[in-house]
Amino acid sequence: MKNALLPGLGGPMGRHANPRGIWFNPLPWAFLLATAVFLVLFVRHVPCVQTTAHQQVDMYKLLCYTDIQSSWLGQGFGRGNSPLGSATMLFAPLIAAAILVTRKTATVLFDAPIRRSASLADEVDSSVVFFGLTVLGLFVCFLILVACVAWLGRRRPGRPSWDALIVAASPVVLAVGLVNWDLVPVAFTALGLVQVARGRLLEAGIVLGLAASAGTMPIGVILAVLVSLGLRGGWRRATAFIAPALVTFFAVHLPLLLQNFDRVYLYYHGEINKGTSYGSLWYVLELMFGLQLRESGPLLFVVLLLGLGAFIAYLYVARKRPRVGSMVAVVVFATLLMGPAFPPQSALWLLLALVLARPYKPELIALSITQVAYYIAIWGWLGGWLTTNQNGPFMLYWAAILLHVAVEVWILAEVVADIVRPTRDPLRDPVLPDEKDYLAGFERPTAAATV
Repeated sequence: MKNALLPGLGGPMGRHANPRGIWFNPLPWAFLLATAVFLVLFVRHVPCVQTTAHQQVDMYKLLCYTDIQSSWLGQGFGRGNSPLGSATMLFAPLIAAAILVTRKTATVLFDAPIRRSASLADEVDSSVVFFGLTVLGLFVCFLILVACVAWLGRRRPGRPSWDALIVAASPVVLAVGLVNWDLVPVAFTALGLVQVARGRLLEAGIVLGLAASAGTMPIGVILAVLVSLGLRGGWRRATAFIAPALVTFFAVHLPLLLQNFDRVYLYYHGEINKGTSYGSLWYVLELMFGLQLRESGPLLFVVLLLGLGAFIAYLYVARKRPRVGSMVAVVVFATLLMGPAFPPQSALWLLLALVLARPYKPELIALSITQVAYYIAIWGWLGGWLTTNQNGPFMLYWAAILLHVAVEVWILAEVVADIVRPTRDPLRDPVLPDEKDYLAGFERPTAAATV
């Protein structure tokens, strides 16, 4: 904004000028841009909303697939079925709770026809209301995410960061923001990281514990924060963070465990034991070369744990003091690269991790292009017009996978290099030598270098 002031409008700002006012505050512009992007996202999904009982919508062809209405109709939520499921949980506890609250709101405020005897037409009508309310809730989560990045990004002390516009205008959000409910745990995670940056470890543990109850990726984020706090501040600060996180996580799960332990166990067991599926490196290797991994989920999970364990051991032995943002990026990128599947909404986690670790133009452009390309390719593959069965250009799908994997490997390597050689990390505070413990970085909300 400083450089945008033309001589005809008063000339460039002076060296000692104090930029104040709405023109120099990124938050209003970030919120305005986020609102516009999310409105376009909503309008883009309107053609895929089923409004009549016998309407057939090809969501793959229209590139607007969403689990929100599909889950409502497929799982019978309009007939009063529980989102917690019967034999195993269908969703993480907080997402299930959000679905229950949304369903109750649809009934009370909008008189949605939700009952055991609901016809298919009634279910479709109630699903439209549910979809609209869910979109509104996810929009709020998106605004929270943007506000958190304004706090966590590169900025002067006491001023919001213009990095918020990176998220607010991201093509990644425009593509995958409404695929499912992932914006909920992403927003909780960003909010928890803000508390870490402010030195409020109790609050950070509670919020990230809630995030871990809304999705599995925040569990890895908690590990990253724990390692960074432990290496930079010692076990006391690490304990001050992990204790409330564990208490919150188990407090949310305790009623479910007491009601049906097997249901909770099977949910998390299924998350670890997933088979090779769409989007992952292992899936494309299977397609290209017939390479099949037996028990790929558990095997890759063990390899991931061993790899992260070895890296953490190296950091401890070498007396490295990684930023929280860098450690979060290592865990998120490594987890998604080693995962047996890569759902398109995973791009939201990559975006948050990248903004925390390396919010630079080459990385942002590469990530955005490859993730949007994969988003388009996966629906073409599932829709049947990018597969060998249809004699389509199936190699486009393979290329989309290989490209997004290559970019993620590149970014992961860059982040690891920043940790190993801190002098090459522009976001790192120069007063944080690896040879000394540093606590003040978590006690003052300055730039992203403190995270």
